[in-house]
Amino acid sequence: MKKENDFIKNFNEDREITSQFLLIEKQIRKTKTNKPYLELTIQDKTGNIKARMFDGRPRKIYEKYQINQVITIKGKIQEYPPESGNFNILIDTIFPSRKYDENDFIQKAENYEKNLKYLQDTLDSVEDTQLTIVLDAFFKDPEFYDKFIQAPAAKIHHHNYLGGLLIHTNEVVKICNALSDIYPELDRQLLVTGALLHDIGKIKTYSYDTNIIDINYEGQMLDHLYIGANMLESKLSNLDIDDKLKVQLIHMILSHHGEKSLGWGSTVDPKIPEAIALHYADDISAKLAKATK
Repeated sequence: MKKENDFIKNFNEDREITSQFLLIEKQIRKTKTNKPYLELTIQDKTGNIKARMFDGRPRKIYEKYQINQVITIKGKIQEYPPESGNFNILIDTIFPSRKYDENDFIQKAENYEKNLKYLQDTLDSVEDTQLTIVLDAFFKDPEFYDKFIQAPAAKIHHHNYLGGLLIHTNEVVKICNALSDIYPELDRQLLVTGALLHDIGKIKTYSYDTNIIDINYEGQMLDHLYIGANMLESKLSNLDIDDKLKVQLIHMILSHHGEKSLGWGSTVDPKIPEAIALHYADDISAKLAKATK
C-alpha cells in the first residue's frame, strides 16, 4: 500500500520519490536535439502526472511495460517550468510492481453518496408532467441508472474517474439553476432536464471495466452527442410527449458543445435560450474541473 506522501496529490515540491503507479499512456518523443526520450502518463487514485526518462534506452523500456500495468518508479519530482506550479517526475529507473493494493490506483468520485442524493433531489424537483415522464424513462430504469452513476465523464480532460459523469452532471445542474436565478426568463424545468440528460451518451462511449478509462469502438465511431441524442429519441418515440418538447430536448443534446464553428462536436448551433445556457454550464464545469485538478 502506498504511503500518503507518495500519492500524486501530494507532489507539490522537488524531492526524491520511489512509488507505485498505474501506467495509462506511453510515448517515445524527441528532444530539441532530436534525441529520443520516454514519456509516460501515470495514475493513482488521487490523479495523473507525466513522467519522463531521458537516459538509458527509451525504446526498450517502452516495449517492456504495458498499458494498465502497475509499475514502480524511482526518480525525482520536479517543478517544470520553474515556479509554474506544474510538477512531473524525472525517472531514474522503472521496474514492475509485484505486490500492490489495486485500490491505490482506481480514481473514484469524492462525496459519492452526497452526489447521489443531490441527483435524486434534482429529479424530484422537476414537476412538469411531461418532463417527469421523460426523466423517469431513464432514471427509473435500473440498468441505465447503475451505468449512469458509475460512468466517467471523459477519458482525460475532465471528471475522468468512476462516478465522474454523476459529479459533472450535478455541477451542470447547479450552474443551470444559478443561471435560472439570474435569468428568470429561462424555463428552469426544461433547462434542468436538459442538464440531466445532456451527457447520457457517455454511458455507451467509454469502457471502464479495468483501471483504464478508454473510448470504446462505439464512442470512437459515433461520439457521445449522437449516441445520447439517439438514446433520447428512441425513448421519446414510445412516450406521449409534445412534439415540440421532443425536438427541444434532442436539440439540447446535439448542441451542448456550442456552435458548430467551434469544432467541438455539435451538429447544430444552440438555438433556444435553454440550449445556450446548457452549453455554457457544461463548458464551465468541464474547464474548471480541469483547471482546479
